[in-house]
Amino acid sequence: MTRYAYWPVTAASLLLATASLQCAKTQTIRPVNADITVAADGSTEYESIGDALDDAEDGCVILVKPGMYEEDVEFPDDVSRISLIGAGPDKTIIDADGEYSAVKLQGNGHRLSGFTLRGGKSHGVYVSDGNHQVDHCLIAANGDRGVYLSTMSGHGSARIDHCTIVGNRASGIYSVKDDEQTSVTNCIIAFNGRGIVSDKNESGMKIEYNCLHDDGSEFEEVTEGQGNIDEDPLFVNRDEDNYRLAPTSPCRKAASDGANMGCF
Repeated sequence: MTRYAYWPVTAASLLLATASLQCAKTQTIRPVNADITVAADGSTEYESIGDALDDAEDGCVILVKPGMYEEDVEFPDDVSRISLIGAGPDKTIIDADGEYSAVKLQGNGHRLSGFTLRGGKSHGVYVSDGNHQVDHCLIAANGDRGVYLSTMSGHGSARIDHCTIVGNRASGIYSVKDDEQTSVTNCIIAFNGRGIVSDKNESGMKIEYNCLHDDGSEFEEVTEGQGNIDEDPLFVNRDEDNYRLAPTSPCRKAASDGANMGCF
């Protein structure tokens, strides 16, 4: 049965029926068709994101209401094009609580949007295979990499857009293969062990309009594209995990779409 929920998106949102919610310059509240709604308080059929994903079919839209979800989330590898949409990174938190990763993406064509992803023993987002989309997420305080694009069990790649990736021990984004299926745009990648890293520079990844700062090395074995800046993003209060942008932040209105870089 189709349920209805509300998700804060921008005026540029299009194609709601296919869950193609786009980022934007101003936020509004628009109704979104949802096949499954998850609520940590038990107000819907599903309290667990994992249980919802277990029941998802091709093209399913799963909306996750505000709350803390202490689980390591794994997308199914035999289902395609699931959209897992949170209520915003300041409202919907997935905390892996020391498990390997907060979210594992496998299969193909999934979308992950609107979450804080933290507490992974190794990674915030682990992409084991397939090509996926990760947008409007805060990926912070994971034990190894913020995003890990692997080739160990397949070929993992992603379009990473409008994410804030901070305070991950080893690197912000690590892609084993530097190929054209991966893009990093309009993100803030700061205060990680390293910034955007690959094993071999093949000039494939699209890396444009990002802010990289204080990562050790900002670009390693990847080619820097246009519009990137190396400046302190000036978070409101990083010590208290407030990663919204201060009024004087150089990331304000600096994204390729005229919006702020990062997820806020």
